[in-house]
Amino acid sequence: MLTHGRHTTYTMLEKQSIKNPAKEFLVFGNESYSYAKMYQRVNQLARWFEQKGIRKGDTVAGFLSNSPLFYETWFACGAIGAILLPVNTAATASELDYFLEHSESKGFLYEPDLINDMHIETANQKDLVFCQQNDADWYKELSSLSNEKITCDVSPDDVAGIMYTSGTTAKPKGVLITHENYLFAGHSSILYQQLNSDDRYLIFLPLFHVNSQYYTSMAMLICGGTIVLEKRFSSSTFWDTVEKHKPTVTSMVATTIKMLLEKPEHPAEATNSLRQAGYGLFVTTPNLQAFQQRFDIKLFQWYGLTESVTTNIVTPLYEDMAVDPETGISAIGKPALGHQVRILDEEGNELPPNQVGQIVVAGPSLMKGYYKNPEATAQTLQNGWLFTGDNGYANEDGFIWFVDRNKDMIKRAGENISSIEIENILSSHPAIQACAVVGEPDPLREEAVIAYVKLYEGKEVEAEELHEFCAKDLSYFKVPQEFRFIDDFPRTSIGKIQKNLLRGNP
Repeated sequence: MLTHGRHTTYTMLEKQSIKNPAKEFLVFGNESYSYAKMYQRVNQLARWFEQKGIRKGDTVAGFLSNSPLFYETWFACGAIGAILLPVNTAATASELDYFLEHSESKGFLYEPDLINDMHIETANQKDLVFCQQNDADWYKELSSLSNEKITCDVSPDDVAGIMYTSGTTAKPKGVLITHENYLFAGHSSILYQQLNSDDRYLIFLPLFHVNSQYYTSMAMLICGGTIVLEKRFSSSTFWDTVEKHKPTVTSMVATTIKMLLEKPEHPAEATNSLRQAGYGLFVTTPNLQAFQQRFDIKLFQWYGLTESVTTNIVTPLYEDMAVDPETGISAIGKPALGHQVRILDEEGNELPPNQVGQIVVAGPSLMKGYYKNPEATAQTLQNGWLFTGDNGYANEDGFIWFVDRNKDMIKRAGENISSIEIENILSSHPAIQACAVVGEPDPLREEAVIAYVKLYEGKEVEAEELHEFCAKDLSYFKVPQEFRFIDDFPRTSIGKIQKNLLRGNP
């Protein structure tokens, strides 16, 4: 059964433009876009796409930063049945070449500030460049087109987006997302986050990432709320933005939580308008508690994948986060409403509470599949279950803990070691600002435990001290054999440390 009848992302925008024409849909700096204004601009861009030869089923790659244009492109593609491919703005020329080639993109919309000569050469060779000139002539061309409703036969089951997963051992896979996937993600996020039309969602994570599409933007579109969009996160201006635009909710990651905690007190933080913030990735329990106490903002975690579309596991807002008494690590939540979660061993048998295995999920809205990759689709989607590749365990109360990505588990002398457990201990050392633990080949014991460490400015610590610090709380085989001090970490667009780039880099 479809959550929103026969609606698509475009017709949902149309519906809100009729219901709330003057209501703010998007605030970006000093600019404001009502639902009616966004709808009209989307219609004009959709007609521009049609003039350029884009038709239903064609893919349009968007090399776009956080801006109103991203939303216009997203919904304009939806209006004519085209498929948006949001490209990470940090993509190299070779990565972009792969995305355009593999997706068989027919269109390429980009911002001049993001493009270099290599990117332009790559795209020109494909004969599909549609430049976003970002000047008066281009906008004048758009404004001359009709802003009336687009009529196109687009179904909720049609693919609306293709999101490429970050590949570490193989080429990225293109995840196919339907209109119904997007709408269901928004609908479920409203329920999990208890959102309504009065909410104002502060979004600063990149729009090309699923977090800002699934859980935040779609939620505001469906409930008729307002998006407060920032180009990027800035800990220096964060509270000024909150004071100016009065958002009520936001979405964070571990990096932003830690950065705000490290900033000196801001005059506006004590009276801030935010009541809650969802977050992904691992955050230490002390940081969670310190953040909530200092800023009086409720934190809750969500767990989902690009492939699972919506939040599969979430911390209920009415409950406190459960904490494992042995590790001190907070749970990621409980199965979301209408979702099932199982913990399986390597033979596919369901494990009892408190035993670690692979997290597999089932829900009302999973990806349509991987583009041009039926083998990987069949491996990930099995009998209605999505095999996540993540390891975890559940307790008797139904709370679930994330242990590690299967590829990040360290295997040493027959023991399976969670890198997150070690990082949780290390990060509590007063001299350590950030850390990452990886396994590297060891001729005697399968893998050696290696810890990469970034210290706070002006702090010093010896490897021997860190070894003793870890040995107090960790079994001997979990204590890192080597500590490597680095100035900074390679990170993804949302601040996640890229461990695959660390392995084998002494």
